[in-house]
Amino acid sequence: MEFRLLGPVEVWNDGRQIALGGPKPRALLATLLLDAGRAVGVERLMEAIWQENPPPTARGVLQTYVASLRRAFDGAGLPEVIVSHRVGYLARIPPGTLDKDVFERLVDQGRQAARTGGHQEAAGLLRTALALWRGPALGGTGDTGLRPEAIRLEELRLAVLEERIAADLAAGGVEGLIDELTQLVAVHPIRERLRRDLMVALYRAGRQADALTIYQQGRQVLIEELGIDPGPDLRRTYEAILRSDPALLGAARTVAPRQLPSAPPDFTAREEELAALRDRLTRPNTMPVCVICGQGGIGKSALALRAGHELAHFYPDGQLHVELRGTTHTPATPAEILGRLLRELQPPGAQLPATVEERVNRYRTLLAGRRKLIVLDDAGSEAQVRPLLPSAPGCGVIVTSRNRLAGLDGAALIDLGTLPAEASVELLAQIAGHERVTVDLDAARHIVARCGGLPLALRIAGARLASRRQWSTRRLADRLADEQHRLDELAAGDQEVRASIALSYAMLPAAEKTALRRLGLLGLPSFPLWVAATALETGLRQAEQLLEQLVDASLLEEADVDAAGQVRYRLHDLIRLFATERAHAEEPVAELTATVCRVLGGWLWLIERLSQAVPTGAIPMRAAPGLARPVDDEATRPALADPHAWFRSEEEALIAGVELAAAMELDELAIQLACAVSAAAFEGSQYIFDDPFAAWRRMNDAALTVARRMDNVPGEAALLAGLGHLHYARDSFAESRQYLGQALSLFRTTKDVRGEATTLAGLGEACREQGYLAESLHFLGQAGTLLHDLADTAALAHVKRLSGTVRLERGDYPASWADLTAALELYQQVGNRRGAGLTLRSMSLYHRARDEHGMAAELCEQALDIFRPLGDRLMVAYCTRSLAKAWLRLGEHDQARQPLEEVLATMRALQDRWGEACTLRTIGELDLAEGRLYQARSRLEESLRLWEALRIRPFQARTQRDLALVHRAFGDDVTADAIWSEALETFRLHGCREYDEMLKDKPY
Repeated sequence: MEFRLLGPVEVWNDGRQIALGGPKPRALLATLLLDAGRAVGVERLMEAIWQENPPPTARGVLQTYVASLRRAFDGAGLPEVIVSHRVGYLARIPPGTLDKDVFERLVDQGRQAARTGGHQEAAGLLRTALALWRGPALGGTGDTGLRPEAIRLEELRLAVLEERIAADLAAGGVEGLIDELTQLVAVHPIRERLRRDLMVALYRAGRQADALTIYQQGRQVLIEELGIDPGPDLRRTYEAILRSDPALLGAARTVAPRQLPSAPPDFTAREEELAALRDRLTRPNTMPVCVICGQGGIGKSALALRAGHELAHFYPDGQLHVELRGTTHTPATPAEILGRLLRELQPPGAQLPATVEERVNRYRTLLAGRRKLIVLDDAGSEAQVRPLLPSAPGCGVIVTSRNRLAGLDGAALIDLGTLPAEASVELLAQIAGHERVTVDLDAARHIVARCGGLPLALRIAGARLASRRQWSTRRLADRLADEQHRLDELAAGDQEVRASIALSYAMLPAAEKTALRRLGLLGLPSFPLWVAATALETGLRQAEQLLEQLVDASLLEEADVDAAGQVRYRLHDLIRLFATERAHAEEPVAELTATVCRVLGGWLWLIERLSQAVPTGAIPMRAAPGLARPVDDEATRPALADPHAWFRSEEEALIAGVELAAAMELDELAIQLACAVSAAAFEGSQYIFDDPFAAWRRMNDAALTVARRMDNVPGEAALLAGLGHLHYARDSFAESRQYLGQALSLFRTTKDVRGEATTLAGLGEACREQGYLAESLHFLGQAGTLLHDLADTAALAHVKRLSGTVRLERGDYPASWADLTAALELYQQVGNRRGAGLTLRSMSLYHRARDEHGMAAELCEQALDIFRPLGDRLMVAYCTRSLAKAWLRLGEHDQARQPLEEVLATMRALQDRWGEACTLRTIGELDLAEGRLYQARSRLEESLRLWEALRIRPFQARTQRDLALVHRAFGDDVTADAIWSEALETFRLHGCREYDEMLKDKPY
């Protein structure tokens, strides 16, 4: 908590200001805080608030103010601040929380330091004290009895300001004081001490005539305004200047070094990092060391210089800048740097110590008691930096390095990342011109993305635009789109991204260079540890050491931690392009191919393990023999623990892997990985990926292109079949049948019986959804025959379940039950729990169709017991809807309502339009059963629109049948008859069981 009187009266807690009310409550609080810890009488409080004219109700109003302040403090979580006392009230606050007390303590310390000759320390303490002021003291209290106290505090502030300036002069400071004193004398022309110090500062700066002019101006002001002559101190200073008294020079003969290069004028963003540097480097009585680390071109030096210039006033003894050349082949040695620094710090002609140890001791002695900022740019190691660190409080150090320098004890690490998108656009605009950039912001954002937020790349891109006025931002964005030549484009004058990265690469040992090359070659957006170990053919521990060394060198970064708690790593795009260049330049093609095969083969093996451990209930896809390669158990455990989370974390990497294999013409590997991902991601649950269609589309396009280019007909067939399954998962059944039909022809051409059977089953399933029931049984029958010959029990179970559901649609109950019973037995025989769950749900639909609703509900519960532990949100939702419908048929309406609303939300979240339409229809049936006719009509019409969009006529007809009942209940028999007849005709055309049911038992 903070209580503030040196400026507007304020109270802060946890970074938030507490509302205190108007001037009078603030005056009350300020009066109590001025005597914190001591009781203040009611009469004095009333005088402070109303001066000599308190109203008759003053005591009551005073109590109201106290109550309102207490409520404000209590609401902000503060302990009791205003305490009642027999004579009035007192403020109880923790020590060190009132800015006035802190100010006075710092002033006492500064004065003590000045008395003992520590002028630099005194100046720093007094400067810190004065920084607490935010404006006129006791601000916001209005015209109250506190005005005399406010005047006293203001006079104290001016006195302390004069003492701080005197301390700076005594310590030898001149630069910066002249401007400050000139402004102060203009504001306070009759304060002789300020005028005297300005005269001394001007004289020390070699401006004797200006100093004498300042005296004459002051004399004139004093005579005109006060009718007096200047005092003896001012006159003595004037006379000393006239005779050029050497005593006036004092410590000014030592010129404080100002070595910092100018900060970039277009410096952008980095507010958080600057704040961290300010906080660390302005702490009194410390020797702060801040290490700014990050990859080459990230803006480390720019940030260091910006902070150095901002904080120069806090280090009035000067700023030293040292270039350590840590990324060159000839880094500066401590002896070399110390020699240069001692020449700056020692008196002219002083002899340099011979040994490094002696130089370190001399260097630290010269810095003792001083306030200097030392910027050590481009450090290579801790050993290079340690001898250059001061040993006592007062000085501050900023180190920039591409390495993290974690071995520097007590150093604050600022790990500099890339610029955010908007800041990157702003930097580009500052260099290239705002008009150039804003005319096509979309192109500018593309440039920013292709520079990866790297300031060096952005500066080069901006410089290229600035030097080529005929270029548009779109043209540069298009040129940067080509990854093979992007590093060529990012070069301007002596600035080049490739060269910057090459400096870091050259410093790496051989093993780390190999690791960087192979990781760059893979081109993955992020990757876990096992991928690096597989690429490098090494163990996990050794791979982790290599990766951590690349992280320390700022060539690799830790991207995040996945759901299993494993660290994922990431290469910046431009570093990845550089590493890929070096891979192709330095490694044999056979080794690059083997690296890609090992990593992608590891993914194949993991996906196969997932399919075995968590079977989907569909016909599984299999990778070609010899391509899958086992990986370490540590990689297998998180995948098996949560397959969905594993797939989500690996999604982009898997896509990049397929695209890389295709680009390297590893057609079989690209095909098998694409097919394996498709089978795992869509047949089990199409919502493993956030956008499964986009993910599969990219993989399919890459794999299909290379399959056709390499004339890999079996692979093309498998990919087309996978595309058919994907469209089925998206409820695009016509497109699904189209792709499956193309795949079927190719499978038959290549005599791939298993592929033919899988595709026939897919065609049967797609036909079932659109109500082509006879065609569905035709395809499923053929698939069953082929699978029987292949003795594939799990696949045969899948076909049997599908056949059972189709026969149920047709009203062939005995055949339906026989197929479903056979499917359940086969799934149980092979231990496929998910397949068993799917079949149990289908059996519940069978019982519901036969009005055996109790048994239908029981089987749904059994299915839910399977799907919930599997984490299958989609099937849990489908089973819950079926269970709620059974409750609806049993008349348990209240029990069905909430589950149905939750299922609807799930279907919409998962973007399952088929499930959404089904659920809307069921809710409409429930509304109809409860007599909520308007709600029923709305839900059923919404469901009907979805069925029409999906082109699923049988379910459209079922919804129409329900809607006809609603219109009949409204008394609209004409509309009801028309809708009923349309539904009846649809059932007749598709051979659905509802046709006979509607003829037999018309409900109106």
